[in-house]
Amino acid sequence: MRHHHAYHQVVLPYVGQLDIETNGQAGFVAGSVGSFVAAGSDHSFHGRSDSACIVLDIPHISAEDAANTEDMPTFFAIGPDIQGLIDYMKYSRSDDFTLRLRTAWSELLLARLAEQRIVLPGRERLAVSRAVAFMRERLAQSIGVRDIARAAGTSSSRLHEAFVRQLGTTPHAYLVALRLDAAERMLADPSLSIAEVAIRSGHFDQSALGRALRRERDTTPAMLRRVLRGGTGGNAQTSKERS
Repeated sequence: MRHHHAYHQVVLPYVGQLDIETNGQAGFVAGSVGSFVAAGSDHSFHGRSDSACIVLDIPHISAEDAANTEDMPTFFAIGPDIQGLIDYMKYSRSDDFTLRLRTAWSELLLARLAEQRIVLPGRERLAVSRAVAFMRERLAQSIGVRDIARAAGTSSSRLHEAFVRQLGTTPHAYLVALRLDAAERMLADPSLSIAEVAIRSGHFDQSALGRALRRERDTTPAMLRRVLRGGTGGNAQTSKERS
């Protein structure tokens, strides 16, 4: 059903995929792609019954903030900071998420969105969003920058330039960080061996994961497991899953 309203909205993925059309521009909210719906925009949503999203209404906005939203993209890539906020909401118990906490969460989200807002051609923004979504969906697969660029509908060189301008990093470095983030989360699961974590997070084997963690984060899988279980020494043990 098409509609519009007198306030801005930020729509973020939670579960599944939500198809959105805003002023004739169609796209989706899922994985690492969010959407900004400007006040007065004619738009419609469609999702499966098992899909859900986070919708943040912004009914009151200052003149300065209004000016800052004029060139906000309709669809944008969700960076690690915003993904962390989404995960925090997703794994928080509803009774712990008080009104004061929701207000603080909303303000922090808007601040992060403002920080990553960069004026870029619409096609380039969409290419970055598609690339990030492709990476997240295929972390465990053997993919390279050429595969990512193809999925994003652009060339490897143009995707590299777009990532540097919009996210301050390269597609390869972003993929490495996503895989290590996934590995760290899985290392908290006592039912998974380090070898299983390595494969599921897109590393060739346990040794490859160890080298990547040492190179990028100056740690090892065993050291991380000790930290996750609250220990500081002794033999590495499996940790209690955090979520």
